[in-house]
Amino acid sequence: MRFILSLLVIFITLNAQAQEQIIDEIVAVVGDEIILHSDVEAQKEQFVQQGFERGPELECQVMESLLFEHLLLHRAKVDSVEVSEAQIQGELDRRIQMFAQQLNGMDKLEEFYGKSEAEIRADFHDVLEDQLRAQAMQGQMTANVRVTPDDVQEFYSSIPKDSLQLIGAQVEVSQILIKPSPSRQAIKLVKDKLNRIREGVITGEKDFATEAIINSIDNGSAVKGGELGCVGRGVMVPEFERTALNMKEGEVSKVFETDFGYHILQLMRRNGDEYCARHILMRPKLTPDDMQRSKGLLDSISNLIAMDTLSFSKAASIYSEDEGTRFNNGRLINPQTGSTKFDMDEIDPQLFLVIDKLQVGERSDPVIQRNQALDQAYRIVKLDSRTEAHRANLVDDYQMFQEMTKASLSDETVQKWTKSNIERTYIHIDEERDTCKMRYNWFKVQ
Repeated sequence: MRFILSLLVIFITLNAQAQEQIIDEIVAVVGDEIILHSDVEAQKEQFVQQGFERGPELECQVMESLLFEHLLLHRAKVDSVEVSEAQIQGELDRRIQMFAQQLNGMDKLEEFYGKSEAEIRADFHDVLEDQLRAQAMQGQMTANVRVTPDDVQEFYSSIPKDSLQLIGAQVEVSQILIKPSPSRQAIKLVKDKLNRIREGVITGEKDFATEAIINSIDNGSAVKGGELGCVGRGVMVPEFERTALNMKEGEVSKVFETDFGYHILQLMRRNGDEYCARHILMRPKLTPDDMQRSKGLLDSISNLIAMDTLSFSKAASIYSEDEGTRFNNGRLINPQTGSTKFDMDEIDPQLFLVIDKLQVGERSDPVIQRNQALDQAYRIVKLDSRTEAHRANLVDDYQMFQEMTKASLSDETVQKWTKSNIERTYIHIDEERDTCKMRYNWFKVQ
């Protein structure tokens, strides 16, 4: 059981209270912490939005979740578990920006609450502090959980063999990627063109939106005159954000470079750390000679690997220009699981066509890769392992069972902690809810 009191719940609760749509009453007390009727209604609403059905079962599930959350908070305060103001402000920044983006801007968020950003932050501060303290309490509770090979073996043995899940075919893959570099002449042509557009916009001879529609290669924004909407810190790449946050409203930037190409941007408006901008993106054209140079470098690297002068992993850490894999010795990480293993249906079609022809331990010739940021690049790919479809077992799936064992041991720790702290904590719950069937004995005799 985890502490889950999302900002969405906080938003719903505070908004309901602000509009006086809920007449509050205390429905439970845990130590010095109270649970209000509005807390229950707000979390029920979130569960319903996630697809749960309304009814007595949901009411009881929400009630136990809130009891656990408030028990964590009570013990956090008793045990003097603290969180820093920097942690609170950082999380507050992240969450408010996220919800402002979902509502299409900070001005929309302020309009929704009828309050300024500063007032919204003040309303959320203490609630979020309580949330973070409770999370820290639960983190302390499970911080010392350690998993030994014997633990994993015991957990695995406890699962009936016919209940072990079926695992599809999986692979592990490494790569070395080299980005082709455009010629100086091609770069100059693009920068010169962007500078001419910039000068024309500044003098009033050109219209930024029209130039974006005609020239920008960012198809998503070009059709909207280059407009990117309003975003907060951390959304755009650093070079773009740094440029935007150092501009005045209406100003047109000098030409600057990101991994996507060369840009000019115009700052439309700014509200604190949120800004609204439009841009024109252009990229120097790559010639066959540019591509051949990157392919030639990869051929040379491949030859060094073939002669055992350099291992694939070492070559990846030295030469690869893919930041996502370079510092992992070239090994690709599955973004869905954080593991190095990919189900075959999770593999990008471009990559699948390459590895489908490889034996384990074999590497490809240089092949073209296309992605969002680049027209094309060259890479060599190595198939590190291939596991055929099978029923889960300790040999092929040890990491999975290790993670499952840790989750199980953590849950046991939480259960013991919860039962122990229920016994020594004052708890009172509204009698109308004593028909709920819950995991723990919250309705103990006081």
